[in-house]
Parts: sequence; C-alpha cells; structure tokens
Amino acid sequence: DDVTDRYLFWFHDADVTRFLEVRDLKYQEVTEYMDYGKKTGAYFMYAICVNENNLHIGNLKIGPISVRNGVSDMVTVIGDKTYWGKGLATEAIKLGIKIAFDVYKIRKLSASMYSNNIGSFKAYINAGWFEEARLKAHGKIDGEIVDCIYVACFNPNFEGKNH
Repeated sequence: DDVTDRYLFWFHDADVTRFLEVRDLKYQEVTEYMDYGKKTGAYFMYAICVNENNLHIGNLKIGPISVRNGVSDMVTVIGDKTYWGKGLATEAIKLGIKIAFDVYKIRKLSASMYSNNIGSFKAYINAGWFEEARLKAHGKIDGEIVDCIYVACFNPNFEGKNH
C-alpha cells in the first residue's frame, strides 16, 4: 500500500536519487522486489513514517542478510525532501539497528555511501556507527571522482564478538 505515485516520484527526483544506485523505479518492479525479499528472507523493507501523521517519508532496508556470517547491509533513504535535515534518518537508523539485532539476530551491520553524501554519513555516525573503511576514488558523482565510505556497527549483545 505504501508504493504510491508519491513514493515512485522520489525515485524519479534527481535530488533524491543523486547518491542512489537505483532510479526511475516502476510500481511492478518495486512490489516484486519487496515481495521477493520477504518471501526469501534475503532482505526486508520498512517504511519510515512520521509519528504525528503516519506520513510515509522514506524507506529502510535490512539486507541482504548473510545468516551464515550474521551480517547485513542497512540502507536508508528519506525520499520526502521536506523532511531532510531534521534528524529523522538518524532516528530511523537507530530503529533499524534495534530491528536488525533483536529480530534478525544480526551481529554486524554495514552501509556504504559516497564521501560527498555528507547527510547520509552524519546520519549513520550520529546513530552510533563508525567509519570502517574508505575506498579512495571509488565512485563518480556529477562527474566528480569521490571516495566510497563504509560504516558499520556491532551488536553489543553478540557473544563471541571479535571487534
């Protein structure tokens, strides 16, 4: 139900998709992607909604999940630009950590972003993540060669953690 015209517009907006690998999404491919993740358990999509009005403003994806290794990626996007810069991505990331650790028993989460995506980097760092690695000159955004930053966080309750 959350995949509306408003939702699809986010992935046609150059500002929103500037740092994303996906753009120009269509309804069928989005719903098939969500269904596949849920059916296989490879990844799970969550709507980021504003508490006051339940407005869907973005997404959080946990996955792909490597059950064998106890690790997963976590991707966050705030598609509604009127909510950028308000700390809601950080709040969503914190909730995503709780879901990943408590529900899926993930021991380590990771995410990556281009170095000029300052908002995303700050959101993860403010949620308690740390910079784990930096690949020099690994990406190209708007014709500019940029680094790719990898951030991570560990489940503090995981026995046998080695970090």
